[in-house]
Amino acid sequence: MDRRGFVKTLSALSMLGIGVHRIPDARAAQKIVVAESQGFSWAVPYLVSSKDYWRAQGIEATTLAFTSGRLAFDAVQAGKAQFATTTDSVIGLAGANGVNTVIVAEFTRLSSGMVVAARTDRGIDTPAQLKGKRIATPLGTSGHYFLSRYLSLWGLSLKDVTLVNVGGGDVVSAIGKNGVDAFAWGFDSGQRAVADYPGLVRLLPDTGLEKVFVSHYVLTAPEAVVRQQPKLVEGAVRALLTAEQFYLEHPQDAAALVAERTKASLAATQAGFGTMQVGVRLDNRLLDDLVLNGEWAINAGLAQRPKEDLRSLYRKLVYTDALKAVAPHRVTLS
Repeated sequence: MDRRGFVKTLSALSMLGIGVHRIPDARAAQKIVVAESQGFSWAVPYLVSSKDYWRAQGIEATTLAFTSGRLAFDAVQAGKAQFATTTDSVIGLAGANGVNTVIVAEFTRLSSGMVVAARTDRGIDTPAQLKGKRIATPLGTSGHYFLSRYLSLWGLSLKDVTLVNVGGGDVVSAIGKNGVDAFAWGFDSGQRAVADYPGLVRLLPDTGLEKVFVSHYVLTAPEAVVRQQPKLVEGAVRALLTAEQFYLEHPQDAAALVAERTKASLAATQAGFGTMQVGVRLDNRLLDDLVLNGEWAINAGLAQRPKEDLRSLYRKLVYTDALKAVAPHRVTLS
């Protein structure tokens, strides 16, 4: 087919409403860096990377792996990445402290993605017995916020325990040492601790947790990126939507890819998937929980109360233009 015939074919397909997928010129691909967090709950961005859904958007992405959303977020703040996968807890704390990195899309939410794992030999048979114990968690992260909400279910607060600042990648080894009685961190870390220390570590119950805690997993970018490169942000959102579709249509394949990435067993990954609500969106529940996170950060002494109303402040930190351009029905934020 000559060029004229090719153009006619494209025109005919367009008139019929049939989309034509254009493969970007690799030489023109925009190179970016994405700071990614670790764990099964980050399945959607993992699939973007493993299936290279960036390429269809004309993007060539390099990933930097971190053990927590806060560390991934810090990489963006340091200018090492254009995007970071993190949680609403991190944005809540950062926003209250005047950091203007914005959420461009949420892709997963869950309540049971965090757990409290406790030593069986320290007199901790119930959550109420955490009082007076030393609990490890990475400070300033979703684990820190989760622990405060978890304790509230049992009539306790952070003042009733001693916090031990331990990186997310080290909580499992920390609970095997004499200085830590329990840790608050991800579901997969809890599973690993139970397996690594049989009979010595148990997961404490989380009955009713969904009433006080929901964690939102989000893609973020600096304000300058969304202002100066809106098409790049649209491409990132499209890639997330493609990964979501793969996750929903091929759950077994998705679990295998994520298990390989996280070095977890397929069974543990599938169990983790059972706790998640996957869906690219921006809604009022996200904004509500950002406000709760901000109030917590202020009350915990991690931030000063800003002059601006918290809801107004966080609304400005949710960038809706990209998702509205790609899938407007996914934006229900008022």
